[in-house]
Amino acid sequence: MTSVWVAEHGWCYVMAMVDCCARETVSLQLELRCRAYGAIACDRRAAALHTIEPGELTLGSDNGSAFTARRFRGKLAELGVRYRRDDNRDPESQPFIESRFGKLQEREVWLNEYETLDDARQGIGGCVERYRYRLHSGLDYRTPLEVRRTPEDLEGLRKQAA
Repeated sequence: MTSVWVAEHGWCYVMAMVDCCARETVSLQLELRCRAYGAIACDRRAAALHTIEPGELTLGSDNGSAFTARRFRGKLAELGVRYRRDDNRDPESQPFIESRFGKLQEREVWLNEYETLDDARQGIGGCVERYRYRLHSGLDYRTPLEVRRTPEDLEGLRKQAA
């Protein structure tokens, strides 16, 4: 989760899920508050869009209240998602999402002023979409989209990450 200033509402919260193997943002949620329902919606969207079967996904998060809520953890268990909570105040335990949020801030958020929540959703969503087509050295100079489309490559990257 990271925060974004929106003139109409003040600080709003971006929750995202990143596939650590393909370096792709698989789900994004922008909410007025940082609550469990936003995190659940983000998780549901990722599971639905990418047909994630029970037991296939391990979700790592920080100790934010949205992610430690019983309601959120209960929904993960219902979806068959394993949950790994990281050490307190340790941004290095989630390097992919921390890097992704840093790039999002540098390339989109700090360059724009959002008047409404819809403006923020459009700008941030566009940045995430453009990132899917960006070449990555960690992916052998392929895009996250290319890696996700080749299951054997993705399986090899998963083994390297483990």
